[in-house]
Amino acid sequence: MRKTKIEAQKTRQHLLKAALDTFYLRGMTRSSLNEIAQNAGVTRGALYWHFKNKEDLFESLFQQMFTEISAQLAEDIERGSPDIWQSWEEATINIFVRLESDEVFRKFCNVLHTKCEYTEQNHSIVKIMRSYQDMWRRQLCQVLELSLAQKKLPENLDRSLAVTYMMSVIGGLIDIWMNMPEQFSVSQTAPRIIRAAMASLQSSPEFLLPEKGRKSS
Repeated sequence: MRKTKIEAQKTRQHLLKAALDTFYLRGMTRSSLNEIAQNAGVTRGALYWHFKNKEDLFESLFQQMFTEISAQLAEDIERGSPDIWQSWEEATINIFVRLESDEVFRKFCNVLHTKCEYTEQNHSIVKIMRSYQDMWRRQLCQVLELSLAQKKLPENLDRSLAVTYMMSVIGGLIDIWMNMPEQFSVSQTAPRIIRAAMASLQSSPEFLLPEKGRKSS
C-alpha cells in the first residue's frame, strides 16, 4: 500500500511537470489534456485519475509553487517573528534568487506573466490566478500590520497605497526580467530595488495618509 501511494505521488508530480512544460511551450489556451498526457507518457485516463481538468492541474501547480515560496514567511507571521519586516525582505528577495536559479519556478512565472491569455475560454484560469493574488495581498497586509505594531513603519502609513506599491514593484520587476533576461541579473538587481522600495515606505511622505483638514495637491 505504501509503495502504491509513493508511486501515485510520483506520477502526480510527473504530470504536474508535464503540464508546466506544455503550458510553457503552448500557452494556456492552446494546451490540451491530450498533449499533457502524451508529454507525460501516460494515458488520458491516468491523468484523469489525478486531475479533473486543465484548471485542476493549473491550480495544483499554483498551490505547490505558492506554498514553496511563502511557507517560511507564513510561519514567521504565525509565530510572531520579532522582525517581520526583515523576514519579508528575505522572503521577497528569495523569490528573485529562485527565479533566476530554478528552471521550474522560472517556467511557472513565465506561464503566469506571458502565457495566461485573458480570454473567455480562460475565465476559470484567470479566476484561479486572482484568488492567489488575493492571498498574496492578504499576506502582505499582515506583514504591514505586524511591522506597524513593531514600529518598523510610520503609524500613519497609507496601507492600501503601500500594498499596491510593493505589488507593483515586485510584479513589474518580474515582468521586465521575463521580457529581457539577458539585460541584467535579477538575483543581483532585485535586492537593491526591494530594499530601496522598503526604505521609501519607511521614509517617504508620499506614503503617509493625508493629515485631516489638509488639502490634497
